[in-house]
Amino acid sequence: MRNYQRQKNNPYKLPHNLYMRMLYLVRDYNRIKEEREDILNSSPPVDGVPHSGIGNPTEQKGIKLAALGDMCKAIDKALEAVPPEYRKAIWDNICYQSPYPIYAGEATYKRWRCRFIYEVAKNVHEI
Repeated sequence: MRNYQRQKNNPYKLPHNLYMRMLYLVRDYNRIKEEREDILNSSPPVDGVPHSGIGNPTEQKGIKLAALGDMCKAIDKALEAVPPEYRKAIWDNICYQSPYPIYAGEATYKRWRCRFIYEVAKNVHEI
C-alpha cells in the first residue's frame, strides 16, 4: 500500500520527509509504549562492584521516559481529533496496512488519515 498524501485541496499537506517521519512514529507506537513500561518496571543492576566513571542512570532514565511519554501523548491526542467511528480503521490502516472498511468512502478515510498525521506533527512540535 502506498503512503500517499492528497495533493489538491489539502490544508493538512506536509512535506514528504516530515509526513513519512510522523507515519513511522505512529507505526512505532506499540514499541514506544513497551519501552516506556520497561523503563518504569526495571530496576538498576546491583553487582556490588563500584563503577568508575561519571553517570547518573536515574536521570538518563527520567529523560528517556519523558521523551517517550511526550511521543505517546502526542499520538493519543492526535487520535482524539479523529471521529470515533474512523479511529480504528485509520489506526489499523497505518499500523497494519489493513484495507479500510466499506461503511464509509475511501476518500473520507484518507482525509482523516492525513489530518491525523498532521495533528501528530503539530503535537510533536514539528510544524
